[in-house]
Amino acid sequence: MPKIVGTRERVHQPFYDTLIRVDGSTNLRTTPQNGFGAITARTQLFQRSGADTAVTNLATGGQFPSDQTFVILAVRVWTYFRFNFENVAVTPALSADRVARVHKLYHQSQNQMFWDFAAGDKPQLTTFTAYTPFAGGLDGFFNDSRLPRANNGAPTSSALMRLARPILIPPRQGFKVVCTISDIGPAPGASLIAQLNGLTEAGEAADNIAKDIKYLIDGIHSRDVL
Repeated sequence: MPKIVGTRERVHQPFYDTLIRVDGSTNLRTTPQNGFGAITARTQLFQRSGADTAVTNLATGGQFPSDQTFVILAVRVWTYFRFNFENVAVTPALSADRVARVHKLYHQSQNQMFWDFAAGDKPQLTTFTAYTPFAGGLDGFFNDSRLPRANNGAPTSSALMRLARPILIPPRQGFKVVCTISDIGPAPGASLIAQLNGLTEAGEAADNIAKDIKYLIDGIHSRDVL
């Protein structure tokens, strides 16, 4: 399809990629799920091409096609954790353990997960999860205390952290995001990596906790008009 020469359009379009998206029914150390294997201390995002929309909405890994540009006005981190009661026989002891682990995952993802955004070879922004609120999604608790829900930050537009200065991704400029997980200590259960891969009261196994973590770059996308 030909483009209209000399004419470009600017649209608001966030782009995202996923660190993990699993239902917790497998031990990721031995059995990958949805293309996600064991989480390690360092993972690079925005590398996939042609992945499912639930994982990423960037068609080509790490770069916009042709002469497209992007002005980043905010970055966001989406976190979602929930114990899948429907998949296991729930006893009071198991229920209490898994709910505690869901709470722990929200806290651990705030203070053990660090995000480095780079355009080309230049670092642009380094933050931890709590500094990049999602400003949307689930929040609070149901009356049933078995189902806590609390996303990264209050779900309001005023909670969005705008960048002090926009970050420009120029034409044909590659970019990447690296997630670094730094455990807070060696105590059992203190490691976010162990929790994400599956950790139960009996050890490393399938915990049946759904986990979904995404990084979004939010701003203005400039592209050709076709």
